[in-house]
Amino acid sequence: MEGPRGSGKSTILRAIAANRRATLIDLDDESVLRLVRQDPGAALAAPGLVAVDEFHRAPDVLSVVKRVVDREGGVGRFLLAGSVSSFLLPPGTETLTGRAHRLVLPPLSIAESLGTDRRWLAELVDTGCPPSVRTDVTRSSVFDAVVAGGYPAALQRSSLSARSRWFRSYLATVTDRDLSDLIDIRRAGALARLYQSVASRTSSVLINAELGQALDLTSPTIAAYRGYLERLYLTAEIPGWTVGASAKPGRRPKVHVFDTGLAAGALGLSAERLAASPIGGAFLESFVLNELVRQATSIDEDLRFSHFRDRSGVEVDIVVERSDGQVFAFEVKAARSVDRKDGRGVMFLRSRLGDRLTAGLIFHTGPLTVQLDERVWAVPVAALWGGDAFPVSSVEGQGRRSRPTHTSE
Repeated sequence: MEGPRGSGKSTILRAIAANRRATLIDLDDESVLRLVRQDPGAALAAPGLVAVDEFHRAPDVLSVVKRVVDREGGVGRFLLAGSVSSFLLPPGTETLTGRAHRLVLPPLSIAESLGTDRRWLAELVDTGCPPSVRTDVTRSSVFDAVVAGGYPAALQRSSLSARSRWFRSYLATVTDRDLSDLIDIRRAGALARLYQSVASRTSSVLINAELGQALDLTSPTIAAYRGYLERLYLTAEIPGWTVGASAKPGRRPKVHVFDTGLAAGALGLSAERLAASPIGGAFLESFVLNELVRQATSIDEDLRFSHFRDRSGVEVDIVVERSDGQVFAFEVKAARSVDRKDGRGVMFLRSRLGDRLTAGLIFHTGPLTVQLDERVWAVPVAALWGGDAFPVSSVEGQGRRSRPTHTSE
């Protein structure tokens, strides 16, 4: 189980360990970490389930896991949780290929944080048309949700200023501590500054040379550091999606922040400032993408996310393709009302794909779900969580992950 620090992995791992009476090894405890690094085989030599938290801090445990699994066989022998992608572990580290199921646990979706059981994307995929939702959620409340993000510990903060302080501390901890266990970052603070730069350009195609010039870093260094941000689950890339022949720029990936709350906190942006900012629409696009990706984890189907840009400049923010080739296309607008002109991109795809396009949707910050054209709808962003009001200062529900009184992540 991997995912960003603070997403709830430790809470889930501890709950499973307690329920299964498993042996729990917490590598966030420095005294435990030192012992495990000296003799990982002895540390993991316990009957029944062994749960290891922050396994990436002692990569040698993976070799022990491999030996035990190969010798004893069976399933469910180990439960591992880590805040760094296993792809970032040192060369030569055991990968457990064919021996482990990898699960990424993102921060909470808004529906989860509010404790609702509405799964908007699952209903869309199942029926082929969006659930009809009417909402009283205002545009400003939508941006409240954008800057809140999905980290449980941040959502528990009683004020916006306390939440902002948590975000700043979180970014410093993740970039300075977690990565330093694995890689030597020679320029202090460079990774955090790159994250801020990427955050200010979220939902866009990034050029390493431009980022390097702004941060006084070489393009190869920027390329490497961007990889680190992705492996720390701070950013994510979605590839370009093409229909037949397409210009090369259309295949470049778009970069999105993994959590808009953290990104807004890193840039010192309140909901009010973000809603009025030129980058407000880009943040809203990343927010919608994150919500869709998080909801997709509950669907037992491989949904592939990408973006589309034609050589003529026609764009679609988010394209979701099912395993059978059917496509859903999404545009995201920060306005409170939209019309057919705002659906130019999804209608272009409809003309190219025909019946392969199941539905085209234009998200907006208004109150109504309205059909604009054949298989094209305008949908409130708040429909993603059922249209319920979003509290500004706290979250009332607990969602799928119980909220801990403390967190070790």
